[in-house]
Amino acid sequence: MTQSLSLMRWSTDAEAPRHRMDLYIAFLNSLQAPMQLSAPRHEEFEAQVKAAELGTILVFQQNATPHNCLQDRRDQARSESRNYHLLLSLSTPWDAEHRDTHHFEPGDAMLFDVTLPWKISHARVYEVINIKLSDAWLRRWVPSPAVLVGRPLRAGAGWGRALAGFAAQLSPDFFVHSPLPHSVVIDHLGVLLALSASQLSGPSAKAPSPALESLAARISDCVDQRCCEPGLTAELVAQSVGVSVRTLHRCLASQQRYFGTELVAARADTAVRMLSSPMFCRLTIAEIARRAGFIHASHFSRVLRARTGRSPSELRRGFEKMVLDED
Repeated sequence: MTQSLSLMRWSTDAEAPRHRMDLYIAFLNSLQAPMQLSAPRHEEFEAQVKAAELGTILVFQQNATPHNCLQDRRDQARSESRNYHLLLSLSTPWDAEHRDTHHFEPGDAMLFDVTLPWKISHARVYEVINIKLSDAWLRRWVPSPAVLVGRPLRAGAGWGRALAGFAAQLSPDFFVHSPLPHSVVIDHLGVLLALSASQLSGPSAKAPSPALESLAARISDCVDQRCCEPGLTAELVAQSVGVSVRTLHRCLASQQRYFGTELVAARADTAVRMLSSPMFCRLTIAEIARRAGFIHASHFSRVLRARTGRSPSELRRGFEKMVLDED
């Protein structure tokens, strides 16, 4: 399955040192939000950016030398639309002022609202993942984004651990070679944001209702039946069971289950059955992977090894040996 993707790259390498910061500011202003930058050694400033445009979401991977960036009321007046940024550093500590002052260790994340003033300080050469979210997209998952804005999402605690760990993998290069449809990956991000917001709002004591449990079972049955379709998405399953995609994700999340995980598991189970069946002994492993719904052979091999401890070829040899022993 081919997924269209607009990938952008920008670097200061080819620019004169005296122009680098101004050009970097112009680049960020055009794609992220109006802001101001300052650096302790302006003439030594360097930066590289990769960006992937995924509809209402833009994913950035940025590397730069130490600097501060901020947005004040004048910058906000130049913003054309409301959006949010989920920011985390992959390698170095950083500091931010947004509603309050916070210090972050590598892997911690925070959601920024561009309609509020903010300041970010990087004291070292850094690498960050910055995910720009439209207001409409975020409110599909978190009806009141204010519960998340300006609050640290720690990599070592609660749902922040899952959210930050997942977001850290979402580089633009990942989306170029994603083994799953982009919509599945993006929906998973929405689920984790919703769960993080729910946790920050306070725990819920209500157990899943029988109706939710019934819906979850119907979703699982549909995924099991259609998992071999390479282009299967949460939207298609939601249509099959007669609910919205948001309801589908919230239903699964109530049982700490996720569509992407369910889909991969169903495909892996199907592939294992095929590898262990004499009916498919004449098919190549690559053909079995394709029939089970896997797009990339490398992803197929990783999934089966993670779930069974063996590669696809080892699974097939084990079955063949078992048959010979029985004979």
